Amino acid sequence: MKLSTYFTLLASLLIHFPAFGKNGGPNFIIIIGDDVGWDAFGCTGMKQARTPAIDQLASESSMMTRFYCSVSQCAPLRAELYTGLLPKKNGVLANAVKEKRTGVRNVADHLIPLGYEVGLTGKRHFGLGSAKIDVIPGFSPNGNGSNQVHSFDGVENYVSQAKQKGNSFCVIIAATHAHHPWDHGKESNFPAGNIRVRPHYLDTPTARQAMAKHAAEVEVLDRQVRETRELMKRMDLEKDTILIFLSEQGIAMPRGKWSPYEHGSRALCLAYWKGRILSRKTTALAMYCDVVPTLVDFAGGKDPGLDGKSLKELWTSKQVKSHRDEVLISNIHPFWQKAIVTDTYKLIWTGHPERNHVFSNFTSRNKFFSKPWAEWMDEAKTNETAARKVERILQPKPFELYDVVSDPYEINDLSSLPEHQKRIASLQAKLKKLMTDCGESTTPPGPEESKKKKNKANRRKPRRPSK
Repeated sequence: MKLSTYFTLLASLLIHFPAFGKNGGPNFIIIIGDDVGWDAFGCTGMKQARTPAIDQLASESSMMTRFYCSVSQCAPLRAELYTGLLPKKNGVLANAVKEKRTGVRNVADHLIPLGYEVGLTGKRHFGLGSAKIDVIPGFSPNGNGSNQVHSFDGVENYVSQAKQKGNSFCVIIAATHAHHPWDHGKESNFPAGNIRVRPHYLDTPTARQAMAKHAAEVEVLDRQVRETRELMKRMDLEKDTILIFLSEQGIAMPRGKWSPYEHGSRALCLAYWKGRILSRKTTALAMYCDVVPTLVDFAGGKDPGLDGKSLKELWTSKQVKSHRDEVLISNIHPFWQKAIVTDTYKLIWTGHPERNHVFSNFTSRNKFFSKPWAEWMDEAKTNETAARKVERILQPKPFELYDVVSDPYEINDLSSLPEHQKRIASLQAKLKKLMTDCGESTTPPGPEESKKKKNKANRRKPRRPSK
């Protein structure tokens, strides 16, 4: 072979094969939103959404529309994501409830030995494990701030340095949108008359305004996804980098964030690796704890033996159609509610149905999402339909059953129908086994403990108006 022909062939191989780090595994970029459920995007049916970058990514990705968090709150969700463990195992049970655990390992503990550098820019809300997750400048570390700006310069520098050293990298871009205070983006892009009000909401002026404010924040998140992809193209990362987008838990509205309902606990996951990960939409059940085992699997490591299960086969094999049989949801604060989700049904177990189930945040004057709740409570005094919707939020039954495929906003409770009694009994047994297997008690907390956590501002449910 002539020398010139050899170099031509070598150059061709370098062009067509990924430039992995020393370890031989792909890079990872993970984008995670904040208080954004699965239903906030054009690709999931939100017609008024302005999310072209996320919608385009969805069309090229393995698009998972039934991706669940065990607890629909920031700290426990991120603990589940970064450890691959369920709350009882990692000790972060709720934003306000933590138990000390020893030996918990984080994503950096797993990936650094495999030749990776692991860094995070933006909202952290996490402090478990022994290995350091590098701090990358550029995004606000706090999800509660106004007037936030962001820059990708820190991410670009971090990636460049890793590549210069021949290392693979895992970069987490932890956005703060669409977390309250909902003052980013252009609310005027979402006229109130065009807003699609969720079926479990009351259609009131501030409910529409809340949705507009939230949609404006999601548009900012979409811009960050676009900028991430532009960075990947500019740095020629697409051929050797897996991009994962996660929406986080749902919007801070009743039966959303802080609840086990779909509007709070269900997320969107998009996984993209050009030519390697399948482009398809799937309703396979998965959880945030599945991410770390997936990264380790792609990186060439051994199964770390966590609560999570690797998604690699689902993302890369046409023959694999499912991932989990059930999902466990484990809210204990502000309300003790457990749930099991299957491919079709969700059973919700409320430990103390006598309590009014609306979080105190919804009566906080400095939170915009308290305004819709105040309107709903007023409307319920004179409107029978409004009263029924408010009562369903405040007073859940001990057990509720929903077909979440045909009824994703859980409007039609099937628990009283005779034809579902065997299914309810079976799901109760499976739910208790899942709880036992991960170390949870199957006994709701006692009355005294429940009383301490009771929301004093909402002890009295609204009186049903006379017909």
